[in-house]
Amino acid sequence: MRLAPCLFALIAAALSGPAFAADARLEESLKELDDTTRLIQVCDLAVMDKTSSRKEGVTDRAFIDMLHRPEIHGDIAIGDGGAFRRKGEWYEFSYRCAVTPDHMRTTKLSVNGIRHVPHSEWAAKNFYP
Repeated sequence: MRLAPCLFALIAAALSGPAFAADARLEESLKELDDTTRLIQVCDLAVMDKTSSRKEGVTDRAFIDMLHRPEIHGDIAIGDGGAFRRKGEWYEFSYRCAVTPDHMRTTKLSVNGIRHVPHSEWAAKNFYP
């Protein structure tokens, strides 16, 4: 499931504005989602954080379900269909993301097999600049 526009705006605000107010709005928005969607969104946010760095640059988009739906087992999402965008370039990855029972926070995240996706593959994978 893709990020709703209003939730995406809150995430963008959380990453760029006063943290306390944005975090409270983001948390309230997440609570409105069903458990599975919330798990996916929380994992998306964790991937954004994990793949951003001063050296490599900030990840501005991340979706664990970009290419394939994740396998969800209770509070854990596992898959190989994730993708993130950093500095205008797309990367694919596999992952394992565990969250708290309320699906509001990650407890463990592993992102593996990161592969730069050549521009020639973007159209087939519905990636955008």
